[in-house]
Amino acid sequence: MEIYSPRFGYTDRIVAALGRIEAARAVIEVLPLPPDEGLKLRLRAVQKHTRSSTAIEGNTLGERDFRRAVIQAGPRQGAEAEQEVRNYWLALERVEEFADEGRPPDQAFIKELHSMVIVRLRGPRVPSRYREVECPVVDSSTKTVDYAPPEPKDVPPLMQGLEAWLHAARGQTLPGPVRAAILSHRFLSIHPFEDGNGRTARLLATAELWRSGYRMRGFFSFEEFFEADRATYYRSLQMGLPMDYYDGRCDAELTPWVEYFVETMAKAADELRVRAQQLHEDAEPVDMPWEALSRRQQQVLTRLLLSSFEEKAAHLELRPADIKSWFQVSAPTARAWLHDWVDDGFLEPMGTDQIRRVRTYQLSPEWRELIESALEAAAVRETDKISKNVR
Repeated sequence: MEIYSPRFGYTDRIVAALGRIEAARAVIEVLPLPPDEGLKLRLRAVQKHTRSSTAIEGNTLGERDFRRAVIQAGPRQGAEAEQEVRNYWLALERVEEFADEGRPPDQAFIKELHSMVIVRLRGPRVPSRYREVECPVVDSSTKTVDYAPPEPKDVPPLMQGLEAWLHAARGQTLPGPVRAAILSHRFLSIHPFEDGNGRTARLLATAELWRSGYRMRGFFSFEEFFEADRATYYRSLQMGLPMDYYDGRCDAELTPWVEYFVETMAKAADELRVRAQQLHEDAEPVDMPWEALSRRQQQVLTRLLLSSFEEKAAHLELRPADIKSWFQVSAPTARAWLHDWVDDGFLEPMGTDQIRRVRTYQLSPEWRELIESALEAAAVRETDKISKNVR
């Protein structure tokens, strides 16, 4: 195994984009925001991550169908497009938890992430295995080969070399956005799985950015800029290189891709900074109240807010079956989590069955009020928008 050693250089455009990202992050991290607006920004970011990244791969669900796909049914129910967005949402929640651990992605995490992304109709969800067959990337319209990845026998050592670089000092000393750009491109060049490499690559980039401090309070996403101009996205990935991995791509000069990646990040960060400044309150900076919650509790809040927007009414209750479906855990685990969250003051027990087992829970008053405030504010803005259109 040979440790990966990427080739790239810092250009004026890369340096300028990194400066814009840091300037936006400095504002977003401390800007006082109403808690309900902050929660909605967090939900919006997760939706944009999921919808844009799956759309790049051809998912055509509209906005309403997308919301319903996320909040309804189990991960293996419904059409493949619906399963795809549910799987991606679930994988993104796993990325949140992994980023909190503070360690760089490794092969075990990559295989776990990929197993969550792909659509499987049956069988247990287990960590994926690297491909054992040739897997050319074919243009869907022309049927010509766009890219011929490395042979299957070379995939394991190449992935070992990428992992070693990412964990070594030479990788960790790079700025987070540059490291995420290199990680995603090299992963796609290796193309370690038969399917789902694009979605996994973008999740890996997100994991590395969040781990490196570029989560921006959970408000930041950038995939919609890739999806808005897919031709430029794919052209930037290709960099005019030969079709065959062994004919130049094995040691590609990555400056053009890094430049495109960090400039795309800078555009997204600029847009988020402007949005946050429009929403800010004239008050001292305070932590968002949900930041004291566990990562899974935060994810529950986000899912309940999405359900509330879909139903146009505050969705404040949940059942063990909801937790089992959302997080892909066993029924005993779901009940144990709910019991712990009651002890934490996050939930309150409601209905019980004949053997006095709790069947329904609701958010405690603090979190109920937050969801209701977010929903009311959205309704007011929608009414104002309709009034303006009528005039």
